Amino acid sequence: MEKIKQPLRYHVFQNIIFLIQDIRKEHPMLLLLIAVQILLGVVSPVFGIYMPKLALDLVMNQADRKEIFAVLGSFGLMMALAMALSGMADLGKYMLYNDMRRYYQMKLYLQSLSCDYKNVESEEGQTKYQRAMATLWCGDGSGTSQMVVAAIDIAVSVLCFVIYSGILSTLSFTVIFLLVILSLISLAATRHAQNYEYQKQDEAAIYNRKLSYVTGTGSDVQFGKDMRLYQIGQWFLNLRDTLIGQSGKLTAKIQNRYFGAGIVNAVVLMLRDGISYSYLIYAVISHEITVSEFTLYFGAITSFSGFVSGIVRNLNELNGANLKMNSMREFLNNTDEPDPEFPVELSQIQDMSMEFRDVSFSYQPDGKPVLDHFNLKINSGEKVALVGVNGAGKTTIIKLLCGFYRPDSGEILIGGKDIRNFRKEDLLTLFSAVFQELYIPPFTVAENVAMRQSGSLNRSRVQECLTRAGLWEQISQCEAGIDTPMTREIGEGLVLSGGQQQKLLMARALYKDAPILILDEPTAALDPIAESQTYQQFHEIARDKTAIYISHRLASTRFCDKIAFLKDGKITEEGTHEKLLQKGGDYCRMFTVQSSYYESPPPNRRHEFRDAKCTCQTFLGSDALCGQVHEGYDQNDREGEEDEQ
Repeated sequence: MEKIKQPLRYHVFQNIIFLIQDIRKEHPMLLLLIAVQILLGVVSPVFGIYMPKLALDLVMNQADRKEIFAVLGSFGLMMALAMALSGMADLGKYMLYNDMRRYYQMKLYLQSLSCDYKNVESEEGQTKYQRAMATLWCGDGSGTSQMVVAAIDIAVSVLCFVIYSGILSTLSFTVIFLLVILSLISLAATRHAQNYEYQKQDEAAIYNRKLSYVTGTGSDVQFGKDMRLYQIGQWFLNLRDTLIGQSGKLTAKIQNRYFGAGIVNAVVLMLRDGISYSYLIYAVISHEITVSEFTLYFGAITSFSGFVSGIVRNLNELNGANLKMNSMREFLNNTDEPDPEFPVELSQIQDMSMEFRDVSFSYQPDGKPVLDHFNLKINSGEKVALVGVNGAGKTTIIKLLCGFYRPDSGEILIGGKDIRNFRKEDLLTLFSAVFQELYIPPFTVAENVAMRQSGSLNRSRVQECLTRAGLWEQISQCEAGIDTPMTREIGEGLVLSGGQQQKLLMARALYKDAPILILDEPTAALDPIAESQTYQQFHEIARDKTAIYISHRLASTRFCDKIAFLKDGKITEEGTHEKLLQKGGDYCRMFTVQSSYYESPPPNRRHEFRDAKCTCQTFLGSDALCGQVHEGYDQNDREGEEDEQ
């Protein structure tokens, strides 16, 4: 079923006022240039239609040459001056209103960096952003530029329409009525095509987003090795061609609507001008008007038709610009949930305990719950590990805790206060996190640690954090020290190994010095020894803080005060590492399977645990083999091992 389009949130006049307010703030001179162009845009055509009539009247009244040259010269000079000033105003206006696109592109970009996280991660949010940016991609055809130009032209056309209606009213009201009615038909035809284009914006945005991903990934040096090794370049080209073809079909459907509107407009133009000029010719032949009046009315009808067409055309342009402006403002103004009216002050928080009370959450309204009546209590200063299989909801817990998403039901408390009652900015100050995705922008080492510009960071503190994270020895060997740029994507810089990158992120967490630390499985690409060392190091820096650890490798979190095993959106087991092993449940089975990969059993020894209840204390990095007899262990395997011995 096709998605029903919601009514526009902002009408044309609201968007014009919105644009004027931003212009006044960013480029106030543009408003003056617009006013000058509107005034001169009205005066110049009036001079144009009166000058031929004036010349004929002077000649037919046998005026002397001096009078003719004086009158016509004065008119010509005023017209030339008006046109020159109008051209200067138009040039200055063009430069400034085009710069407004840069202004709005920056606003959209900054909004994408600070808006609610669901608008960055969700498909709906990405489509919203794509539509908003598309508003500004078309140069002179962008929404902001179109709105400025169309609004000016409409203002000029409406004022001229009033003046010319007064002139033509002395000829015939019927002519005025005919010109207006036929122009409204043209307006309706074009408006139909524009509304169809607006209805297809979401579909077009999805194609653009997918195409952007395919072309971006194909040209990203990070994936160059895989592209060549697996020879998938042609696959990407085929995918790109498919998307371009699908996008082209949609564009063709839209253009067909505009083609139909163009045919209607051509027929209307032929009828309008043909009937009007025929009536003028009849009037002058029948001596109802003079020859000089004929030139005046002829020029007036020609200009009137042009102004009516201009009003129609620019109303359509304004309608199209309004649709685009709605897309842009929809992202700018409607992407964030507001802060609470009476927020909790951080000074009211006495401890950093955290609690999930009966929390349920799913990413889609009708999707399967990722967390299902989830409950967890973390005391202040406690070190807790969240473990479980992929998709168990571990990272989702962190997203909810940081306020990136709101739970569908239940409460999340910090210090006994519901996090929905915190200001978003205040809530984020409570966390230092190292996530799965490495984020190391091409700034200097110091800027990457402090996550602020070099002029506002504490250099001695940066060095201290690098030292505590175990990375200072590497950085100190660089000629520029902490001013060494990171990555080589945009220039020469320092490239760190996987383990060193984790240390840099730990230094970043140290620098922020938030009361709650989060390690969300950033070590998945490291070897077990490096991962174990990283977790131990993180444990050291989290000594006096509340900390949450997420890892697939269970042995890395043995030092935690408490381990929570997640399954199907709930905690099924909870306790220390030793207690969970003694329990012999899911945690024990997963730990035993993992540890078996790092042991060195005899060649014929096969660990097959069927419903095993393991009390094995073997841990990652131990040279000792498991000496326990497990339920379900194959007796033949045991005898085979004894024979070998």
